[in-house]
Amino acid sequence: MLTTNTTLNLLLTKKQNLSECRICSAPAQYANFGAVSCNSCKMFFKRNANIEQKTFKCNFDGYCEIKRDNHHHHMCASCRLRKCFQYGMTTDKFRASRSTKSLVRVESRYQSEKLSISNSLKPDHSLLTSSQWTLLSNLYNSFDESQLSLLGKSLVDTHNSLQPMDVTYQGLVENYLLSFYEVTGKYLRLNDDICKLSFNDRSIVLRNAADNISCMASTFISHHFGLLSLNSFLNIIAAMFDNNRGISLTLWTMKFINPDIVIFKLALSLFSLSNTTYLYSQDISIGLTNSSTIFHIQNKYAEVTWKYLNYRYGWYEGVKHFHNIIYWHMALTVLMSPIQNFSKHVDNVDSLVELTELTLILNDDVEEIIETK
Repeated sequence: MLTTNTTLNLLLTKKQNLSECRICSAPAQYANFGAVSCNSCKMFFKRNANIEQKTFKCNFDGYCEIKRDNHHHHMCASCRLRKCFQYGMTTDKFRASRSTKSLVRVESRYQSEKLSISNSLKPDHSLLTSSQWTLLSNLYNSFDESQLSLLGKSLVDTHNSLQPMDVTYQGLVENYLLSFYEVTGKYLRLNDDICKLSFNDRSIVLRNAADNISCMASTFISHHFGLLSLNSFLNIIAAMFDNNRGISLTLWTMKFINPDIVIFKLALSLFSLSNTTYLYSQDISIGLTNSSTIFHIQNKYAEVTWKYLNYRYGWYEGVKHFHNIIYWHMALTVLMSPIQNFSKHVDNVDSLVELTELTLILNDDVEEIIETK
């Protein structure tokens, strides 16, 4: 469980990071072109934001780490520029005479760049608009599964060793589960649509989103590594849940999982803003001051998901995949009942929501101060 001290420490760390470049973590004080950034990244973005994409090429499928430690070594220009856009840097903050032309080229850059996230795509790129390719890029990069994958692989490797020590393995499992809340918090803070909601609406959405994202992500990663087929892992999970219903429901939901990582992240974005209240009645108020905003975001995500599936698999197979996403969402909604009665989950989500709310408020305040300077 995330303790109060842990929450405060994370907040203090976040406050310190506000003086760091969002792109490479170097010291930074001011917002440049929409994001707190160092002078080096500012000038890099200004020089390269409008250059044709073919100028840059990532040799590692877009997964390079851009950080201060690498600042004086070779830094992947493609990944660095992608990160600039991901954290909010835009060319519309360039001089007015260049803004219109710049915006067109930036969208074209993203369209070309994000083709790399899915191999063997069909040649017709026109199914998605340039802005939809940009949205697809943002949704794909907002959820970073790298830490979860490392922990999942570690659990498998430890299980396959001679005989995992119970205490050691239980610690690995607990760390693995706790990491889902950490990754969920990062996703919520990187999702621009959630961040732009009003304070009241955001507070309402965050709790449900934290529930849904952590639950959906844990089933996907556990399915990917086959963790629930490992007796050592399954026994610890069963003891933590103190019943078998949650286990059986989790196994049931895995029947609907599509192993395509892009489809998973699109399904995750749809489920993040889902609220089961609407399944029963649209007239039930959940306190949102502007529920149409949530519906607009959901429709935007649904359209991108459908167009990507149609683009990637063709109309017939795309319909089946979209249908399967709906079934997966419904299965996860059923799974949420025992999960929400799991005390550790409730405590972790409460801490996660509190930390996320305070962090976003702090970010809003700092950016407002910077913009008024």
